[in-house]
Amino acid sequence: MHLKLLSGNIDHMSSTHDMFRRFDAKPLGKKAFSVAFMLKAPYFATVRPQVQVMEPHHGVVKIRKRRGVQNHIGTVHAIAVANGMEAAMGLLCEATTPKGMRWIPKGIALDYSAKVTTDVRCEARTEPADWEKEPPFQVDVRCTAFIDDGTEVVSGIIPVWVTAKS
Repeated sequence: MHLKLLSGNIDHMSSTHDMFRRFDAKPLGKKAFSVAFMLKAPYFATVRPQVQVMEPHHGVVKIRKRRGVQNHIGTVHAIAVANGMEAAMGLLCEATTPKGMRWIPKGIALDYSAKVTTDVRCEARTEPADWEKEPPFQVDVRCTAFIDDGTEVVSGIIPVWVTAKS
């Protein structure tokens, strides 16, 4: 199974986004896509992101609270949440980056406002105007994480550098 993550797309739809749409229409499709996503970007397997949304300007993954992502006080580790936010950002970028362009994250700036005591939903968002620039340009992807009761626990920005493919 081929999963193309770090490339542009066709009319704002990458092969990754096209694959997500095909999988999403099938039973257990999101689960199968989540596994394929981790195979292409193996580091994400550390948090096992469950892909929930992949569409232009919006990406969402869920990170289950399990022993492998907990810290010494039994909450989800801050870096595990950051990894989930980066996964959500990657989904958004794959579904949004214009044809003939590519993207790469430039950093991450997050504020942790509460303990992550449950599973966590990591969301990434942009607006269409964020992408309507001449390359190269930066898009500041807004990221937010929520625990099961809806409490916002982490927020921040992942700046993404968008350039023309060479």
